Amino acid sequence: MVRHYLGGKPLTKFDEAFEKLMNEAKPVDRTETVTLTEAVNRVLAETVTAPFDVPPFNRASMDGYAVRARDIAEASPDNPVSLKIVGSIYAGELPSSPVTEGTCIQIATGAPLPEGADCVVPFEDTKRDNTTVQIFKAFPPKSNITEKGADVKQSTIVLEEGTLLTTAKVGVLAALGLDKLAVYAKPKIAILPTGNEVAKPGETLQLGQIYDINTYTIASLAKQHGCEPLPMEIVPDEPEALVRALEEALSVAECVVFSAGSAVGERDLLPKILKERGELLFHGLAVRPGRPTLAAVVGGKIVVNLPGFPTSCLMMAMVLLVPLWRKMARLPQWHPKTVKGILAHDVYSPEGLKQFLTLRLKKQDEEGSKGEKELVAESAYKESGTITSLSEADGFIVIPEDVTHLPAGSKVTVMLF
Repeated sequence: MVRHYLGGKPLTKFDEAFEKLMNEAKPVDRTETVTLTEAVNRVLAETVTAPFDVPPFNRASMDGYAVRARDIAEASPDNPVSLKIVGSIYAGELPSSPVTEGTCIQIATGAPLPEGADCVVPFEDTKRDNTTVQIFKAFPPKSNITEKGADVKQSTIVLEEGTLLTTAKVGVLAALGLDKLAVYAKPKIAILPTGNEVAKPGETLQLGQIYDINTYTIASLAKQHGCEPLPMEIVPDEPEALVRALEEALSVAECVVFSAGSAVGERDLLPKILKERGELLFHGLAVRPGRPTLAAVVGGKIVVNLPGFPTSCLMMAMVLLVPLWRKMARLPQWHPKTVKGILAHDVYSPEGLKQFLTLRLKKQDEEGSKGEKELVAESAYKESGTITSLSEADGFIVIPEDVTHLPAGSKVTVMLF
């Protein structure tokens, strides 16, 4: 297989680099207390045990009449049983009297079952006449009742430490009366654009400058995957400035991400700086786009240097940093949704490079073999320096290192953004 090089050194295969990076990932240990309204999509940092039964009392699960089952055991449409109504009870109220032989109490859904009653007869099986009601159907004990502790028993473990809090799980915590809880803190990701040619959006561009794109795409991605982005000032291509920026970033974040400055040009200074202060995991990947990507460990923290070109930067962030960040944030592995598509044209890929090719999807005019309009996939890639290679794409495919040609009509699995 053809070998590719960066600065005279062979490129590292993507899978090997990915494994090295993930082996260095440390799940965050910091915790913080949040309110229930802030808890969704956070990771629980404590095991939650039920302090009481849920529900804490026997309650009606339907609107109707609370009765003694033995009093209506012979009830039928031809032989209705008549009971005296001795009261009514609604959700949030306490029963004012018990149910005794020959009596009943009108009850609303969610209201506590009065003493003496052991089932609820729905309204549709009754006919009321002033102070009495006729029951046309027999019901066994416990009918139309939610028993105390039916949902959660006191002292049982409800949620384990490390649980990702979904909307429904937040509801469980609310049912237990909790208003605050301990969760793992979001890993802090320092983001540092580099280069004398980069300017902040909102500023007036000088001749030869371009606006900083990478800070905002990386920050958006970090936020989307459970991290707290810390955008920092643009760092000029000067050794002292890069060292100061690195030290400041390491002091406030669990992971540091530079963009640009990782190639092998005269002003690409970061590889040397990182090697002097830590351990290089890899420098140069056998991928397209994203070849100059670099990663190191400095002071026990991962420092990644992504390419400066927007498409290369964001694609490498998606396939390398998202899994890393999610492990640090204690989130489940990322499994992007996929769809099947048919290539609209031939695709060529360099031998020895794993290619991440962005694609646009559209429905073809004719129906496929299953009677459905199949998705046609066409390349959205322009060049590494164009952010529209990603913004105009629906997803991407991964072309292995040993595949150099995918002919038009090939079926592909597209990972959606």
